[in-house]
Amino acid sequence: MEKIYFQDFCKNETLHYLPKLPKNVLDASFIVTFKHNETIIHENEPLKNIYYIIDGKAKITDIQYNGKSILLQFLKNKDWIGELTILGVEEETKNVTAIGNLTCLMIPLNIVERYLLIDINFFKELSVFLSKKLLDRTNHFSKNQSYELKHRLATFLLESSNNDIYQESHIVVAEYLGVSYRHLLQIFSDFKSLGYIKKIGKNNYKINHQKLMEISIK
Repeated sequence: MEKIYFQDFCKNETLHYLPKLPKNVLDASFIVTFKHNETIIHENEPLKNIYYIIDGKAKITDIQYNGKSILLQFLKNKDWIGELTILGVEEETKNVTAIGNLTCLMIPLNIVERYLLIDINFFKELSVFLSKKLLDRTNHFSKNQSYELKHRLATFLLESSNNDIYQESHIVVAEYLGVSYRHLLQIFSDFKSLGYIKKIGKNNYKINHQKLMEISIK
């Protein structure tokens, strides 16, 4: 992870897409960048910062008691990371990992507790964000029931790829999409035959972005 004080970053860059936050909060915050597969938050470790995604993608995973990793959700621009913990809703943190290069606003927890947890505008921001997040989850489950696997998989490949390279485990993806491992492999085989993807290694594929867009869920 690389980090720079927000004030220093803004000497050379102008950010127009940040949420409305008090100046004293921004002055004590950082702009941080993570590389592909770098961990942002480790599961079950005390939360030290919250994050707001400026550019890039990330994923949330949970390690089960048997050691199996479960994919829970994807994160994108304008998403918060760690918001459920500061609200007291989530007692145990989950793994959050960067997909490709990721740039975030990082706010130290002591700053959050001192200023933001008494800021009504911040709570309005989180209320809107969490409402949209709930709708996204509802839409995800609805799509799992309404669309054929090929359309859902095409959408998933686009969401989870980094520079058109896809590297997720088939087992994890099958569980996330709610299908059998065998069914998933069959669609992967079909996609390879149709030129939608090209295998370049174990669980490593080059995707054809344009072709997948044509059959993805809009």
